[in-house]
Amino acid sequence: MKLDHAVYFSNRTPEEDASAWKERGINGAPGGSHQQWGTQNALYYVRNAYIEALSVEKKEIAQMTLQPLVRLLTHDLKQYGPGWGTICLRPGNLYQFEKRLNERGYKTTGVQEASRRTASGSLLEWKLLFIDEEIGDDLPNPFFIDWGMEDEVRMQQLLDAGTMPVENLSHCLEEVVFSVRDPQATAIRWAEMLGLSRTENNRLTLGNAEIVFTLGEGPERLSDVRISRDGVH
Repeated sequence: MKLDHAVYFSNRTPEEDASAWKERGINGAPGGSHQQWGTQNALYYVRNAYIEALSVEKKEIAQMTLQPLVRLLTHDLKQYGPGWGTICLRPGNLYQFEKRLNERGYKTTGVQEASRRTASGSLLEWKLLFIDEEIGDDLPNPFFIDWGMEDEVRMQQLLDAGTMPVENLSHCLEEVVFSVRDPQATAIRWAEMLGLSRTENNRLTLGNAEIVFTLGEGPERLSDVRISRDGVH
């Protein structure tokens, strides 16, 4: 089980997000459009994962779609404004993982085909899986992705296309931090759901990063993403 990416719900265009990242010394770039969902994104790739700044491109489409991540995006932007939202994980074969979730009592959406038109105009495709749940102040479950290729192959493709600058190989997404009302109970539930071990300080260890649960008030959401650059946090 690996971290694929962390999602930031944005009210800016991908170009504005990429520009804001650049001002902070972050090498991100516009990603493209999810035409079937009415959304768009900017992407910041690091050695082990990436950050997606997801925003609404076509409001009339985004408000009508049943796609769970877009529903969470439009809900959170309306209720809370821009901010961190959720994470996406890579469990391997999505059909096998869906069976595991179903056996543990989780209702899922079924494996979904997904795609986006990149900034260069090419079509990028992948598969997604969501846990079927209501949207509110409670912590949303992570969602899951399969790119249909080995990590090393995809990394090389990103480098060859210039989507990931070579200098970003020195950047690493080390922790995703969630603010929740009961860190211990949440860590126990996620550990069981994801098949991960839990430490005493409410951390879960993924294959390439750590999930951290901290005590907080208000809506339960992803609250921080900790990245090191050249070994410096």
